[in-house]
Amino acid sequence: MKVDPVTARYVDALFGLATRHGQLSQIEGEVKKLAAILDQPGAMQVVFHPGKDRATRRGYLEGALAGASDTFRNFVDLLFDKRRDEVLQNLGEAFRQRLLKEEGIVEGTVESARPLGSGELAELTVALGERLGKQVRLENQVSEGLIAGVRVIVDNKMVDSSVAGRFDDLKRRMMDAALPTTN
Repeated sequence: MKVDPVTARYVDALFGLATRHGQLSQIEGEVKKLAAILDQPGAMQVVFHPGKDRATRRGYLEGALAGASDTFRNFVDLLFDKRRDEVLQNLGEAFRQRLLKEEGIVEGTVESARPLGSGELAELTVALGERLGKQVRLENQVSEGLIAGVRVIVDNKMVDSSVAGRFDDLKRRMMDAALPTTN
């Protein structure tokens, strides 16, 4: 999932505060707890309903904030005060991605015509990790549109080794080729 720039800035600020105060694992747990509450049926409609006042929307989150650090409580209050409470919608995923970035890990998807075995997936993971200079985590998805080969999307890059991708590349090169001129 792509994180919007506003959420990314707030998560970077929270991450920096948590790191400076030695509370990173605690804040991570608090973020997960809040994300779990927001995943409950109906929670999004209450917390982000434009017709409800701030106190009601903020009050719904008291369960997630019970026992939370002052840093995290202040962060949530700031979001409501600045009318940036929409950041809470993707806070859990954004914070998880920020942790992965800190650890030098990138996630990606391998599309294939058939499910890949663990050995094949591991081989791709190692090769891409060496190519990108990062630790890579890949998830396999079967794509019925592929005849053979794989298409890998990781770290905002796509490596298309599928038969369809090779045909597209061949077609593009043929269309771009200069034709000989006749006199």
